[in-house]
Amino acid sequence: MKSKILYVFILLISYSCSVNKYSNVPVHDEIDLSLKSFTEIKKEEIDKKSKDITLGYFWGIGENIYPTFEKHTFEIPKSYQRNENSFILKVDYFFTKDDQTKFKLYEWNENEKMEVPGSMFTEKFSEIKKYITEKLGKPYLEVYEDLEKSKEETVRDDIKWQNQNLNAYLFRFRGKGGFDQIRLAIYRD
Repeated sequence: MKSKILYVFILLISYSCSVNKYSNVPVHDEIDLSLKSFTEIKKEEIDKKSKDITLGYFWGIGENIYPTFEKHTFEIPKSYQRNENSFILKVDYFFTKDDQTKFKLYEWNENEKMEVPGSMFTEKFSEIKKYITEKLGKPYLEVYEDLEKSKEETVRDDIKWQNQNLNAYLFRFRGKGGFDQIRLAIYRD
């Protein structure tokens, strides 16, 4: 009898540990609105034990996401993947030869090691929107597409902020097949 109780107890502990292995990290721990030198950012990513997933070649950003992209000469962008949680979080950094970070792009994707319901993406999107609004003020643009009414397989929701210090562009892709992705662009120019 004691061995059965011990077995059930160990099973419950194992289950609770596996359930809590992945969690939804609060956005204030994920998003840094400052545009520090890339040297500082690199040190912080190493301290967070982020994985360097840099492509090794130059790639660009469309002007609908970063309107002044063409005005700068960037080094090869650096990309990091943060430790796993309920989402796979990738952060791309665009910086100049003199170490000035001009643009960051956060991207939340489904963690394929676990099921991430669409409601978690909706909650994460709302949490990011609330956080950015607290920091930058009310957005000047909010556009939401209705996935059910759309003839397209994928729709995009857009929110943009602008103040004298910083610009932010939050967008979410949602698909009829269950696709979900959130991106946040941060820049100053």
